[in-house]
Amino acid sequence: MPEPRNKRILFAVLNWGLGHATRSIPLIQALSEHNEVFIASTGRSLDLLRQEFPELPYVDFPDYGSHYSKSGYLLIPYLGLQMPIILGRLVKERRRTERLIRQHRLDMVFSDSRFGVYSPTVPSYFITHQLRFPLPGVLRKLEFLSEWYNRYFFQRFTRIFVVDVKERPNLSRDLSHKGKITHHEKLVYLGALSSIKPRETTEDIDLLISISGPEAARTVFESTIMQQVQSVPGKKMVVLGKPGAPNGYEKLDDLEIYPHVPRERMNELMNRAKLIVTRSGYSTVMELIALGKKAILVPTPGQTEQEYLAEYYQQERMFHVAKQRKLDLKREIAQAQESNNHHLPRIPVNDIDKFFTHIAG
Repeated sequence: MPEPRNKRILFAVLNWGLGHATRSIPLIQALSEHNEVFIASTGRSLDLLRQEFPELPYVDFPDYGSHYSKSGYLLIPYLGLQMPIILGRLVKERRRTERLIRQHRLDMVFSDSRFGVYSPTVPSYFITHQLRFPLPGVLRKLEFLSEWYNRYFFQRFTRIFVVDVKERPNLSRDLSHKGKITHHEKLVYLGALSSIKPRETTEDIDLLISISGPEAARTVFESTIMQQVQSVPGKKMVVLGKPGAPNGYEKLDDLEIYPHVPRERMNELMNRAKLIVTRSGYSTVMELIALGKKAILVPTPGQTEQEYLAEYYQQERMFHVAKQRKLDLKREIAQAQESNNHHLPRIPVNDIDKFFTHIAG
């Protein structure tokens, strides 16, 4: 199908950390070249997208407003208690989507992981890397229920873009390669998406630490890192993942601390880094794959998706993995430098032509 032109498009992004926003950037860039794109998100994700696309119209579109326990062990029951509220907000999200479509005479809808952003009146596209949701311990046997949940909502969308490749090796393993749902007729495996791109430059940063994720886990990770990073030798930079914070940075000897940097600046820093410490969020891993970078992954405690992916990447010897609890930064850096965990698969990145092929023009 031809590339859409002269369309009015709603692009909605989930505010769960910054990963959904960063991976959406290549698609928003491509769509906005010949169309009018309205960005819908909230919180830090909206702050980031507004910085990246100051010329595009936007709407502060609340999502499910999930709150996260500081204790990783309580994350799943904590979210479970919020499910009635989340489902109620999903219904409101659906109604608000229809109001936006009527108000702005929209022609198409794209949703990165927002299940209520669709319409039966216009082509609607869903973007995900999870066809099933990982559950901890004995609850793992109930993961098939998440397939039912996804299949129910997938009926509402024109296409489902899975941000991975179908064959092995891949980046998401069982998250998008297990169960009957993998044979769903609407699925399109798109490959990786990354707003970070390789460039020729000198690797003059010994350690780059990127702190991200939903609160309160992000703040706990920041505190753990800041207690140790000054004692690590070499040139170091820390990005705190606060896009709404004031610009500027703090310099302490060979350490630079940034509340947030624009994606172009982050692109530069990641290319210059010899080693990166970061969460095992899926979008972050796609950026590391795009650059072919060596990294230490620290999954958010209790966030089962990140813990599952980190275990998978360690088994496949893609990345070195460390636990946040009792994290010893010096020790993990030494182990990462000595290890042979850097066997990265070749995954197509930002295949925009394939993306446009499966969109109704």
